[in-house]
Amino acid sequence: SNLVHGRIGRMWMAVRDMDIAAELIGIRPLPTKLLAFAISSFYCGVSGALMVFLWYGGAEATVFNLNQSFNVLFMIIIGGLGSLIGSYLGAALIFILPIVLRFVPPRLGLDIQAATVEHVTFMIVGALIIFFLIVEPHGLARLWQIAKQKLRVWPFPY
Repeated sequence: SNLVHGRIGRMWMAVRDMDIAAELIGIRPLPTKLLAFAISSFYCGVSGALMVFLWYGGAEATVFNLNQSFNVLFMIIIGGLGSLIGSYLGAALIFILPIVLRFVPPRLGLDIQAATVEHVTFMIVGALIIFFLIVEPHGLARLWQIAKQKLRVWPFPY
């Protein structure tokens, strides 16, 4: 958060929006892009190492398959592109959805098999991706922001 909202983050946003205009105001695009690549690679490497050794317990070839890459991409799309809180919200939704689908139906008296839970999870995630890409491209982060704004002025809407 400090990187994104500080001087470096403003340089990144200027280069992202229009690199020619950023260069005209004194920001050098090549070092800025290299810095963004280096910092994002650092965070991806640390998170991958933590995931392998703390979550999976060991580095095997089957850990990082194509489905894992798509899950990370889906977390970002559903959560909202370009926001920190959106990444957390998307990851929480993708992670918690199969758990909810597995434990809530037996409480309601429905017997659902594990394969059915997995298929329903795929269908719900696919529908959410289509919904967020068409209706709300900024994802859950924007919906969270709208809800906070509405709750802030709730008793008195004017």
